[in-house]
Amino acid sequence: MFLTVTLLSIAAGPFVEVSEARALIAADAVILDARGREATPPFLPGTQIVDWLDVRDGWLRTGRLTDNEARLRRYFERRGVDTRRPVLVYGAMGNGWGEEGRIWWTLQYLGHPRVRILNGGLSVWIREGATVAQRPGAAASSGQLDTVIRPALRADWRRVFRSSRQGYATVVDVRTRAEYDGATPYWSSRGGHVPGARWLHWKALLGDDGRLLPDSALAARLASAGLAADKPVITYCTGGVRSAFVLAALLQAGFTRVANYDGSWWDWSRRDVPVE
Repeated sequence: MFLTVTLLSIAAGPFVEVSEARALIAADAVILDARGREATPPFLPGTQIVDWLDVRDGWLRTGRLTDNEARLRRYFERRGVDTRRPVLVYGAMGNGWGEEGRIWWTLQYLGHPRVRILNGGLSVWIREGATVAQRPGAAASSGQLDTVIRPALRADWRRVFRSSRQGYATVVDVRTRAEYDGATPYWSSRGGHVPGARWLHWKALLGDDGRLLPDSALAARLASAGLAADKPVITYCTGGVRSAFVLAALLQAGFTRVANYDGSWWDWSRRDVPVE
């Protein structure tokens, strides 16, 4: 049951500002550009490009993370990820789909002890005059990622179903309002949402400057959506990307019992389960 899982403990929030990112880089952080196939110059110097699509369980309309732990470990090790080195993940923030959150969540799920997200993404890095490169970094030396799976961070459809029916956790849909109300712009099997799910558009957590909302405003926005830090929360979207970003935001706001339904609406809509 959801309420009996071990709480995730992170000493600091997932998001860091440019000054903190520079300190991580000075501490030999591995730098990951989560924009994947969409990545174009400029880049943070020394960047390795990663793509959440590369570690899915299948193709086309699926967001589910592969269960092949060896495959996941090899993928990140080939890009230099090492348990002994911090990791800085960046992306396009509000100009993307929250991919930096998905990569961060994947590494958290695998048990990496020190992964952070650049708040505001590449645009804020550039705006603050930080150094950029026109090419990604050279091929990385292979790292050593000692995986310690954190199952509490991941929800499957059964866990969502139980939470929806019995209230073990608050289920929150972070897609657009049109998707929540039934639109299927990404070719889901059915439209609608998980019965009883709260709605909170993921971009509502971002300010006009492209950063995550300040702490007080973030807390107020989450409370207005009916989310409380003393109750477990399961996030979902279409394929578990936007919802992973919101999970990171929840941890930044002091929530501790959070899980991402990585199968999300692509998975739910094709099953014989209720839709509202």
